[in-house]
Amino acid sequence: MSDQQKAAKWAFDLLQTEFCILDTETTGLGPTAEICQIAVTSRMNEVLFNSLVCPTVPIEPDASAIHGLTAEDVAAAPTFEEVLIPLMKAIAKRDLIIYNCEFDLKLIRQSARVHGIPLAFPTSDRRQCRIWLGGGSIQCAMLQYSAWCGEWNDYYGNYRWQKLPGGDHTALGDCLATAKIINEMAASYKPVEPVQEYSEIDF
Repeated sequence: MSDQQKAAKWAFDLLQTEFCILDTETTGLGPTAEICQIAVTSRMNEVLFNSLVCPTVPIEPDASAIHGLTAEDVAAAPTFEEVLIPLMKAIAKRDLIIYNCEFDLKLIRQSARVHGIPLAFPTSDRRQCRIWLGGGSIQCAMLQYSAWCGEWNDYYGNYRWQKLPGGDHTALGDCLATAKIINEMAASYKPVEPVQEYSEIDF
């Protein structure tokens, strides 16, 4: 099976399960950046959670130019500490799908750390990574989508990372865009028909 079809099968199999999609918008990209918007949707595009978040650091101009959020927009929003429990309840025991999950998980850790909340997510096999005890796995849609697109990067020896098509740089809009590419990938899956074996029959 080609890598493209493996990615398509991942999406196809995923759609047979209960999962949710998470996305964030942030104050920047660096080690002190924090989340300023976060959303979670279900596999049926139901909004499970959607909130602005008031960070403890300013929103950088470059970040604001992308997602359009300003200090005034988030001034009255809850803090990350205040949204964490409702967020966890929204995800519940579902598998969690994130486009470029390493970045979002890093920002979740950084945002929690500011409030003295230790969160750790393993960075190895994402399928085995659990959100918390009893929670579902965390999987990266970007890596699967990049394999499905199939643009090989000789320098890095892997598939070139793809920008999320159709995203509008809001947390909710990017969740919905991620759901769209999962459905697109799944629609391209072509199951291999099993070869039927016949036993010799004596007449």
